[in-house]
Amino acid sequence: MYLLKASSVLLCSSLLFSAALDALRSGDHQPTPAATHKYPPAGLHLPASFMRQLYRRVQSDSVKSILPKRFARKGSRWVVTFDLSTFLTNEELQMAELRIRFPRVLNLSTSTVEVRHAHEFPCPNGTCYSRQLVGLFSASSFVASNPNWKIYNITNVLGDWLKENLSSLNRKLEKEPSLPRKDLPPSNSSKDQALNGKALLVVFTKVKPSSGLQDKASLLLAAEHSGFVFSHESQETGNPIKAKRNRRQQDLKAKSLCRRVDLHVDFSHVGWASWIVYPKRYNAYRCEGECPYPLGEQFKPTNHAYMQSLVKLYNPDQVPSTCCVPIKTSPLSMLYFDEDRIVLRHHEGMIVDECGCR
Repeated sequence: MYLLKASSVLLCSSLLFSAALDALRSGDHQPTPAATHKYPPAGLHLPASFMRQLYRRVQSDSVKSILPKRFARKGSRWVVTFDLSTFLTNEELQMAELRIRFPRVLNLSTSTVEVRHAHEFPCPNGTCYSRQLVGLFSASSFVASNPNWKIYNITNVLGDWLKENLSSLNRKLEKEPSLPRKDLPPSNSSKDQALNGKALLVVFTKVKPSSGLQDKASLLLAAEHSGFVFSHESQETGNPIKAKRNRRQQDLKAKSLCRRVDLHVDFSHVGWASWIVYPKRYNAYRCEGECPYPLGEQFKPTNHAYMQSLVKLYNPDQVPSTCCVPIKTSPLSMLYFDEDRIVLRHHEGMIVDECGCR
């Protein structure tokens, strides 16, 4: 079901993408006659209206459009290079498509497409550069096309590469030695410039489940189920601890316990209106209120927070109370300008979903 949803989202985005490009071509740009054997006009950038449509259709997922670091033709091979290092952390690949604008007169059956990863990093001699082969496939294996673009589904190719890089240091991929930047082979600037704007990688991802602190304190449950320690909520009124707790609860009646409250963010009020396209404002929420002690399950404490609340109960001056903080957040997909392009990207930890005491 999830794969079907992702597939429909990808198809939807492909249709929107193609429609936007066709709309641009039917405007100020004049088509180039096929007899000239030239590329379709370059410099077509997606309008904000199209990106907003895509945003609304896929706002539950992350969509990234990645421009290549380099796109070059080497005989019958078309080599496109991306920096894919950002996908090695907290994202899980759903689908990936590679779009290429070939010359109108080209025998795709005899051509191949080579996808590479390249990443710059500091080294003793300056900036070093490493690269890896991601995948190689026939240029005729596209899954969709229009007069301008050939679209390739490289979900498995990219997924296998990411899996290898995440799970094993003994990578089976081709990896060339790291070289100081000054030793890199010079690019054929005239040819590379002619290929600018001819390739694009569109990646659909979802956020991996958080591997952070557990939602509830296992010690709290273990203590209550042990038979030796009673739940503070179930202790008799005559018990001094329960009486002490009741007095505190009465004192807290005039105060609010830890909870989530609104936090409306307007990008025009923080100086970001000029580069944020959509949304212009959103509710980020925040956490506010007191954390009682000892903590109950409803505040979803960690083991450490629960122990701190117990120490606070018996020695109020020894430690401070736990703090009301976000314990679960969700991402926000945003449209914004990246140099001269509008991009749609997924940013983690933008919205507070749940508050607790830690």
